[in-house]
Amino acid sequence: MKNTSWKTIAAEIVRQIEASELSVGMRLPSGDDLALQWGVSRHTAHRAIEELQRQGIVVRQRRWGTVVADQSERKAARIGFLVDVFAQNYNFPSADLIRGIQDTLGEEIQLVIAESKSDFETEIRQLRKFQDQVDGLILYPTSNPKSRPAIQRLLDSGLPTVILDRLPDGIQADAVMSDNEGATLMAIRELEARGHRRIGFFSFHKPDFSTVSERHAAYRKALAEVGVEDVSALTRWFPRELDTNPQGFYQAVYDALFTLLHQPDPITALFCVQDSFAAAALQACDAMEVSIPEQMELATFNDWPPMMLRTPWCTHRIVQRSYEIGRSAAESLLERLSGSRTELKTVRVSADFVMADAGLQLSSHPS
Repeated sequence: MKNTSWKTIAAEIVRQIEASELSVGMRLPSGDDLALQWGVSRHTAHRAIEELQRQGIVVRQRRWGTVVADQSERKAARIGFLVDVFAQNYNFPSADLIRGIQDTLGEEIQLVIAESKSDFETEIRQLRKFQDQVDGLILYPTSNPKSRPAIQRLLDSGLPTVILDRLPDGIQADAVMSDNEGATLMAIRELEARGHRRIGFFSFHKPDFSTVSERHAAYRKALAEVGVEDVSALTRWFPRELDTNPQGFYQAVYDALFTLLHQPDPITALFCVQDSFAAAALQACDAMEVSIPEQMELATFNDWPPMMLRTPWCTHRIVQRSYEIGRSAAESLLERLSGSRTELKTVRVSADFVMADAGLQLSSHPS
């Protein structure tokens, strides 16, 4: 048999329709006939027809066979949005992100949203469902290594897919994320300009999250620029299990911050990878009677609504442009669906850095 994929067969049928070689209502060869014509297995031929049916390009008519559909009556496309977790209290995924996606997709495209509950097995099941039910997918991955084969199979199937926020290691796909490096460099350099050299770094230990690794790499780079080469004594990695243990998480942040503030050469500023650390640090500083920002300055990636931080005016905040991230993801997916782009593309959206004291806002630029 020839080394011909179902995608090749489907693309040729689409070409024939667009060239008016096949007109509305004209019957296609059966799956068996296509298999003989192309020298492929029956499974490959039938998969090509099934994909064209899913896209509404052809329809199955009883007692007649598969015919070219009337494109004026073609069903609306369906786009899936699989997010790792819904956290309404923390506005995740943000309403602005979803609005950016929906506004760009337009009224003719349905957006179907599902959650993997931060569980790789649920994520795998949802990916399988979406592969057969949607025309494209926007994916907020759990970044669990056990999900990578399922994500790769989805990409290999040809389903247009855009990955948000974090790109799993080893996965080659279209992606849209914040300018993590540029935003972190901007924040740390601003702290350095204010005289800080002992700047702590708090994050969950998530080596599979590209967001975390990019932010920590930028933190190290910025400190190296002012002669601080070894940041191991300033960095604290917290077990990810504490994310679901509020009391244990607060105590761990309190203990780490107490140690860093009471060592011979204490920190004078703290950088938090996400707002949960900033909120816990603010609470810990209150308990220790450490004044923010007078005695210690605090910068954070601001994913929550600002008032969740209790005293946001005391905190330097990196604010991600959620609407633009959603819009860029939808635009990238539409390019794939239309066939106007075949090469992979990564979009890094600038973030804004809002200074605590004067309300000054700076913007990062994608590297």
